[in-house]
Amino acid sequence: MSYICAMAKYVIIILAALMAFLDYRAYLKLLRNNACKTLRKLFAWVIPASYFILFTSPFFMFMIRNENNNRDMMILSMAILTFYIVFSVTRMIFYIFWLPSKRRFWTWIGSVISSVVLLSFLYGIFVTRTDYEVKEIDVSFRNLPDAFDGYRVAFISDIHIGSMLNVEKELAEVVEIINSTDADMLLFGGDMVNIYSSELDSRILDILSSVKCADGVFSVLGNHDTGAYTKKATPAFQELNRSNLSKSMSSIGWVMLRDSTVYINKGNDSIAITGIDYSDELLAHKHSLGTIKGFDVSRIYENVPDDMFNITVSHLPQLWNVLCEGGYSDLTLSGHIHAMQIKYFSLSPAMFMYDNWSGLYENEKGKLYINDGIGSVGFIARFGARPEITVINLRKGK
Repeated sequence: MSYICAMAKYVIIILAALMAFLDYRAYLKLLRNNACKTLRKLFAWVIPASYFILFTSPFFMFMIRNENNNRDMMILSMAILTFYIVFSVTRMIFYIFWLPSKRRFWTWIGSVISSVVLLSFLYGIFVTRTDYEVKEIDVSFRNLPDAFDGYRVAFISDIHIGSMLNVEKELAEVVEIINSTDADMLLFGGDMVNIYSSELDSRILDILSSVKCADGVFSVLGNHDTGAYTKKATPAFQELNRSNLSKSMSSIGWVMLRDSTVYINKGNDSIAITGIDYSDELLAHKHSLGTIKGFDVSRIYENVPDDMFNITVSHLPQLWNVLCEGGYSDLTLSGHIHAMQIKYFSLSPAMFMYDNWSGLYENEKGKLYINDGIGSVGFIARFGARPEITVINLRKGK
């Protein structure tokens, strides 16, 4: 089990233990205050039920046996976790004001604040989750060929088809927005599916095929695209999942960059677009928090001219420093982190876990942009972290 998954498990256990303690104190206070019998019974049944639901939610993930029940079990498990997070956090906020005080004033304050938090959570589930945001930025490079000054690159990542509630409607809106940007090309940063390549069925392919960009669509694979998150994830199964997904995306004209490079030409000028494949070697780092060390990328660029302007698409942003050290990439585009689907006023739990987690970063050797993703995984919500379509205007700098 990866470090981050183990940490998430312990965070949930600690949260559950803390809430159990607070719930017990709350129940004692209800008894001391001679609360009505109905309220005490409701409390005694509803609160334990929330813990039962939480700790049985992994059971539904284990029930994912094949492609047929993958989507239903994934969404059910995520819905349970979402319910627990919302119910626990709002309850905890109320307890902070209500438990230590005997005054009704603090009870009202706690009720108001917890209600506001509850409404913001519900907003994240029912509104923000599909409130697509176009972020348009200008990024300058001294070595950008003159013909590409003003070139528009659309970039999306982490669609996670398997956890979209209304996948056809949601994807159709994403495609419509992409087409409205009048971008010269679209780059996709990986994690098209959750587990199985079959999630990308003919209905979805038909919608994705309507993306219109003059120079085409180019894509890499992400960790979820490998099929690694299932019990039958043998190396052979994972490679078959990658292969099937690549074939499906290629069938609609998307160019799969699996440790490969394509060249875009304008007049006498050219730029290189390189994609880093999600190989078995990278799977060992799928939830690494820091820079990935010991991963050799030189073979990927061995035929790419050293002086050519390069855009690299890497699902994992943790490869950026490796790319910079080798002087391979002028602009690296990544996803993967989603800002942990929680971001308010540029603040997110991700900022305490990753050096680079959202937006534009740069050093003397290159630039990195991390897209916050389109879909959701883990819980069915986006709290402040709106799904993102990035449009990058390449500029010739001095």
